[in-house]
Amino acid sequence: MRANYRVHSGTRFQLLSNDQLQEMLDGVLHVLEYTGLEVYHEEARAILKEAGAWVDGLLVRIPASIVKDALQKAPRSFTIFARDGNPANDIHIGPGRAHFGPGPTPPNFTDIDTLERRPYVRNDAAIVAKVCDALPNIDFVESLGTISDVHPDLAASYEFATMFPNTSKPIVAWSFDKDDAEDIHRIAVAAAGGQEAFERRPSYVHYCEPLSPLVSTEEALNKLLFAARHRVPVIFTPCPLAGGTAPITPAGIIIQAAAESWMGLVIAQHVRPGTPFFMGGVLSIMDMKDMILAYGAPELSLMMAGITELAHFAGLPLWQTGGCTDSKTLDEQAAIEGSLSVFFSALTAGDLCHDVGYTESGLTGSIFQTVMMNEAIGYSRRITRGIEVNEDTLAVEVINHVGPNGHYLREEHTRRHYKKEFWYPKLMDRRNFEEWEVMGSSRMRDRVIAYTHDILASHQPAPIKPETEQVIEQVLVAAEERVRNNS
Repeated sequence: MRANYRVHSGTRFQLLSNDQLQEMLDGVLHVLEYTGLEVYHEEARAILKEAGAWVDGLLVRIPASIVKDALQKAPRSFTIFARDGNPANDIHIGPGRAHFGPGPTPPNFTDIDTLERRPYVRNDAAIVAKVCDALPNIDFVESLGTISDVHPDLAASYEFATMFPNTSKPIVAWSFDKDDAEDIHRIAVAAAGGQEAFERRPSYVHYCEPLSPLVSTEEALNKLLFAARHRVPVIFTPCPLAGGTAPITPAGIIIQAAAESWMGLVIAQHVRPGTPFFMGGVLSIMDMKDMILAYGAPELSLMMAGITELAHFAGLPLWQTGGCTDSKTLDEQAAIEGSLSVFFSALTAGDLCHDVGYTESGLTGSIFQTVMMNEAIGYSRRITRGIEVNEDTLAVEVINHVGPNGHYLREEHTRRHYKKEFWYPKLMDRRNFEEWEVMGSSRMRDRVIAYTHDILASHQPAPIKPETEQVIEQVLVAAEERVRNNS
């Protein structure tokens, strides 16, 4: 009798050996201890000094033992909960799981009616949240833009307040500083039923971004400290460019990005041990011909695979990147670049893979790209689910029963397994040519646009409680008053 027969849980990509990963981890520890980072936050420097770091003016260097202690305190597995209590929309962070969602902050948006590129406005946040709420392979929600038709300092507050009623899925939020971070948290806490209830079932993650190379800003650390003190799961992610703000080699950019992120890890774990923490690093190249951050480059997937493996080797979940493109429109380039990066994210089990829907090197958000990538994610997930091998799936008895020159359509084994074993696309067409012609000869672009409009016309997100609506109104009124007083 065999026990624990199943060895592999699915198909996975392995880029680096354990020896290579140990070399990289040692490299990160070396940079933190001997090179250090500039920390533009007086309280954060004091916290780091208390933790055992060496502080010389703005420069902070952290001994390896302090970093290792922080790595031990940070949880590898935890859950981010749906606001309406639907367990199907909870995100369970843990080994072998990849989750997907849009990204934040592009200044532009592809209009869903005219298909023209224009500035992102508040209603776009509602559109993105509602569509993502309906898409089965999108696990968390971000805005795909920065709202331009409110006061600039309030864009993040309005964005979260607009998305929150339009999705019950977990949200990844961002803010400019601690004031709008508090706005966001007040809304989430009101829906949860208080701070203690939120801590038991957190419904959003806060995104913070230090600068490359090797700088932690006051704004990023204000947000990090707020998140840690309120037990908000936090992402601390730099965005280094190979050859620009980071070494040009994949190994080098991974070392630097990890050091920049782990500075935040040490602070968060010292302030509140056990704070759910996502190691970050949006890694790609500075295209030396066009001088842009290349979002469709193969090096993005390669570097993200490497830093994912380093994060998991160190015992941390990772903030991944995929589903994005340098294309300016919904075309073949967008499909190729987005699908390949999504597939590599699935193969490496990036814990939260964002920027699904970024186009034009991150300057334009497109919900159409997100919808198309929802299909690519489903495709990828079927492959990474792998092949289950047991007595039933080997089907030896069924083969023997059907025998030569038979068929399996009437077999109970077929009826029992076909829905689970086969992946059925929503947008990709498998009909014969004549049927395709009769149905209008539609192309993928046409089907993506039609599906998006169908969702907006028919999908109804789970409603929020009336008292949460009142808190949202109060938060926005208070935020407007805060801005007037500061003007």
